[in-house]
Amino acid sequence: MKRVLSLLFVILTIALSALAKSNNMPKYDITGAGSGNEGMVLVKVFVYAKSANDQDLKRAAVHGIVFRGCTGNNSGARQPAMASAETEASHAEYCREFFAPTGECQNYASIIAGSYERVKTAKGYKCGAIVQVNKATLRKTLETAGVVRSLSSGF
Repeated sequence: MKRVLSLLFVILTIALSALAKSNNMPKYDITGAGSGNEGMVLVKVFVYAKSANDQDLKRAAVHGIVFRGCTGNNSGARQPAMASAETEASHAEYCREFFAPTGECQNYASIIAGSYERVKTAKGYKCGAIVQVNKATLRKTLETAGVVRSLSSGF
């Protein structure tokens, strides 16, 4: 009986950890990639995973704009983060749903045609693309949800 319970506990633990990993953000790098239209930001995103797809690139781009910011490109344009990592932790449930593989974050990013790169590495793939993020609309959505403070809230 103890063996059965132990085996059941191990299986349940593995299943829950696999489920938790399915919504985690993949490891990624983000840098500025130039200027876009009004309210848009162009970023170069590289995702490191065993198998990355377009959704992972979009998720990483939006997550990077919101919580990391991005370093400047050759022109020196730098994007500061909209919110801090503590904000992500305090709004964990909303962020988990928003940044899910098929979450709402997909609506704010689009991959620029012809910019997709894929390199095989020892641990999987390094996939990259230039992604256009609608920062103005994204900010409004996150302000409404209470994740990001309004630009006029400090005055």
